[in-house]
Amino acid sequence: MQPALQVNISVSNQPSSLARVCDTLRAHSINISAITCTEMKERTTIHLIVDDPESAKIVLRDLGTVSSTFVLGFKVKNQTGAIASLGRACAVAGVNIHNIFATTCGKEAMVYISVDEIEKAAESLKAWEHNQTKHH
Repeated sequence: MQPALQVNISVSNQPSSLARVCDTLRAHSINISAITCTEMKERTTIHLIVDDPESAKIVLRDLGTVSSTFVLGFKVKNQTGAIASLGRACAVAGVNIHNIFATTCGKEAMVYISVDEIEKAAESLKAWEHNQTKHH
């Protein structure tokens, strides 16, 4: 389990928004390891996992409203049912997932979840994670 600080930026919902955000991060040598967005009619919120979230929050503030959220990251096997297993573990632990996104590379996947009470969720999911790594 890897707690991470997710950077969120609300920008105008137009064709240039993603390019401006990513170009700004590139210009400051900030690498994106995962990205997703939540679209609304006039605004979109881009959610980012980056290698330097504190710098990202600073360099992005001229482009839109910036906030951050702690999320939990899990490395899982890239196989059928991996996310279902995490979802069941959260349900059993009483953890409500607000947002989820994943990225895969070969035989592994990184899954990020935004939840209430992150410390409680992390503690509740330790046994599930240990069981997953035993079967890797």
